Amino acid sequence: MKSKIYLMFIFLSFSVMINGQTNQSLIKENAPKIFIDCSFCDMNYIKEQISIVNYVRDRKDADIHILSTSQSTASRGKEFILYFIGQNKFQNLNDTIRYVTNQTDSEDQIRFKMVKALKLGLVRYLVKTEVTDLINISFKEISKSTEKQEDDWDFWFFTTSTNTNFSGQKNYKNLYLNSSVSANRITEDLKLSFRLSTNYNESKFTYDDGTTKQNILSAIRSHYFESYLVKAIDSQWSWGIWLGANSSTYSNIEFSLYAAPGIEFNIFPYSLSNEKQLRIDYRLRHSFSNYSEETIYFKKKENLWSHSLEANLTFIKPWGNINLSTEAGNYLHDFNMYELSVNGSVSLKLVKGLSLNFFGGYSKINNQISLRRAGASLEEVLTQRRQLETSYNYWGGFGISYSFGSIFNNIVNPRFGNSGGGGMTIIIEN
Repeated sequence: MKSKIYLMFIFLSFSVMINGQTNQSLIKENAPKIFIDCSFCDMNYIKEQISIVNYVRDRKDADIHILSTSQSTASRGKEFILYFIGQNKFQNLNDTIRYVTNQTDSEDQIRFKMVKALKLGLVRYLVKTEVTDLINISFKEISKSTEKQEDDWDFWFFTTSTNTNFSGQKNYKNLYLNSSVSANRITEDLKLSFRLSTNYNESKFTYDDGTTKQNILSAIRSHYFESYLVKAIDSQWSWGIWLGANSSTYSNIEFSLYAAPGIEFNIFPYSLSNEKQLRIDYRLRHSFSNYSEETIYFKKKENLWSHSLEANLTFIKPWGNINLSTEAGNYLHDFNMYELSVNGSVSLKLVKGLSLNFFGGYSKINNQISLRRAGASLEEVLTQRRQLETSYNYWGGFGISYSFGSIFNNIVNPRFGNSGGGGMTIIIEN
């Protein structure tokens, strides 16, 4: 009897192994190849939950290119859009799946919702392959409740936060504090927002050359209040008004108030904003400022009018992303007091395995009206405690990556994290 049970156990074990090998062979040879174009996704989790497809490392090797984009929702969550782009035998078979995450969702809840959306989008492709028998579809029981869900908060969303960080060593200490409170009400045709924040940044330096010891304290304080109302006119036009107040020891502003009405036109309908945008907005601004110290223009307070024109271009495509913005503005009492700026980033997937990334910006500055007439001391310059006169600023960078080898990456191996172990650092000093 025992020998029969033992033989049956061996037979079942081999059956499971053979069946598992058969399924793996079926998937590798017949399941669609997919490329998930997402920089933040938990790929290990996705592979564990959806094992019925082949995962590849490059979009050009894929039968289905899945591009993920997102936008913030009114309640500080995210609306994600998954674009399923058919290639090879699925050419011209495209689909779009949307899902929403809440601000209070945990990381596990967020990745669960994504996997659910991926499964929904993949069904129409999988049913056209030989792995159909591996699909199991189930439906939730429909609730019989007919009560209409009401929003007790009437779309209002509130956030309060306090943040601090500190660091130090023998000759240096830093403390940063930030507190803020905000209230927002956002619907499809209206945005209303209020935000109040305060910041404190303190640094202490000790200079000791063996004979003299000097302590330097640098402290920067700032307070901001901003509110705005934005109203939709139609699918491409909007208008808004901004109100605010601020103070900053760095910018030599004891107290400042401003109001700015504006209008915006989007070349593309706002409904396509997750794919492409070309927004052009114009604002007229009036401000009253009371300065902490007399400015380089011999002012302690003043009323000023200014205006600005800004254009923002965004494209999100399978071959990469483009984000460009340009802004021009000047004071109306003196058109020589102006600022021009250009910013942008480009991410390109040129050929199989080769990606290029560029980002940068430049500003021509000729409108620093709040600079102190007394200038800045050496100590203030070194600790960046005061805003300094400049006629421009710039920033930028680029990156290039190339990968090659096996196109498949279905395997999940979490041992020692993603690094696979320790490392060695070599330091060479001259």
